[in-house]
Amino acid sequence: MDTKEKRKITSAAVIVMTSMILSRITGFLRSTLITNLMLKSDSDALFAAFKTTDIMYNLLVGGSIAAALIPVLSGYIARNEEEEGWRVVGSFINSIFLIMLLISSLGIIFAPQVVNLTAPGYDEDVYEVTITLTKILFPSVSFIMLAGLTNGVLNSYQRFAAAAYGPTIYNLGTVFSIFALYRYGVDKVALGIMVSALIYFLFQLTFAYRHIAGNYSFKIYYKHSGYKRIIKLAIPSLLASSITQLNTVISQSYTSNFKQGSVTALNNANDIWQLPHGIFAMGMGMALLPTFSEKHALGERETFKTILNKSIKTVLFLTIPSGVGFIVLREPIISAIYKWSANLGTERIAETGKILMFYTLALFSQSILAIVNRAFYACNDTKTPLYSGILSIGTNVLFCYIFYRFTNLEASGMALAYSIACTVNALILLYILNRKLKGIHLKELINFIVKIIVSSFLMGVILFFVIKNVPIDFSRTFTIENKIQELWYLMLIITIGVVAYLIITIVLKVEEARYFIALIKSKFIKSEIRSDLTK
Repeated sequence: MDTKEKRKITSAAVIVMTSMILSRITGFLRSTLITNLMLKSDSDALFAAFKTTDIMYNLLVGGSIAAALIPVLSGYIARNEEEEGWRVVGSFINSIFLIMLLISSLGIIFAPQVVNLTAPGYDEDVYEVTITLTKILFPSVSFIMLAGLTNGVLNSYQRFAAAAYGPTIYNLGTVFSIFALYRYGVDKVALGIMVSALIYFLFQLTFAYRHIAGNYSFKIYYKHSGYKRIIKLAIPSLLASSITQLNTVISQSYTSNFKQGSVTALNNANDIWQLPHGIFAMGMGMALLPTFSEKHALGERETFKTILNKSIKTVLFLTIPSGVGFIVLREPIISAIYKWSANLGTERIAETGKILMFYTLALFSQSILAIVNRAFYACNDTKTPLYSGILSIGTNVLFCYIFYRFTNLEASGMALAYSIACTVNALILLYILNRKLKGIHLKELINFIVKIIVSSFLMGVILFFVIKNVPIDFSRTFTIENKIQELWYLMLIITIGVVAYLIITIVLKVEEARYFIALIKSKFIKSEIRSDLTK
């Protein structure tokens, strides 16, 4: 992989990761407001209703769009066949749009049945509220789908910045809806969220319009060979990308049988581990898919494998220590992020922290899947991730049942079952991809992972002793003064952990650590040069 290629991928990854940070921060703000401003019954109902639209969002943006539209359109563009590519992609867009209109309509009609699947353990009052919210939110699925399609177009043209910041607009609209409309009822919050989804689509369309105008038409060329190929890719990828979402729904359906507030705790813990996963793994995966597709279309297999191996190592270099940090600092992190009122007491913080601890294994495996799945999609293989994902669903159902019936882990057991299922999925796909590409340097990758695990463990030991000597109690009653102090101490503790981790990885001669420090130095030097030039 030459320097130009590295710069292109790094630049794309930085843009996407930066946007992910903003998206996750605003997402946390959304969850924090729900947790602190709403009654437990309303927050459980809204989180359950949200789950349906979140499934559709992740399904469309991470599934059919990523696995079908981007590789196909990127391949046509790489071969200078853009006009022909738009015949295929335009037909695909029209087909998906019609299907999603039907799904949204059916979702409204059969909302009670949907809630029976996602939250069967709710009492009558919460159950009825959840049905109402689900009906209101279902139309937003079509708007989110349209935004996902425009994102796919922008990513195919490698316009990552324009595609990346839309979710932040959606989250900010959601935050405003919660903050301004909850006093009028939780149903008004849902209406505001639906409008936010429409604004999200219109925002994305303004950037994609110049690529769409003159290329897109309202026709479906159903006899075109390229259309038939993209549909064959899209159907398995839609099902495969729904695997993670289905596993989340399974976890939530069991959790709704536990005490009130358990669904909210599960969602809060899920949001936290998704932060590094979304920023590092999903950000890298989204940035890599067009490049993977281009290399596959041009037959550059060795470059493809080199980029793949490097990407997995980079993601694990960042996510494994994040997971260890979550285990050691789980309660201070949850307190700092979510405790903004007296509603979140010590018991709820401890419960959410326990769930987060069991989710950390999913952070590692899902980070690998974010890269590996894109590699399969770029190779026009969407069936393998589907078959492996189906096996992971069976694994999740099995362990959810075991932990539900035979342990007292409650919501934590559901998180552990989810993590086990994700790990099984990741190991299977790594093994198959290694055979498919005739080697992806697995021995080198395993050696790297061992070094990172050792480094992360030692960092965790250091953090454990640091947190024991911190002169504040993170479980104190909420006040602004206490919150400011908590945030400062947590930032200091995390900084100590980052520095310790980098030092250990350098001592162990981890290449990614040296590259990471060199990248920071280069940015710092460039900044200094610009500063000198402006004087």
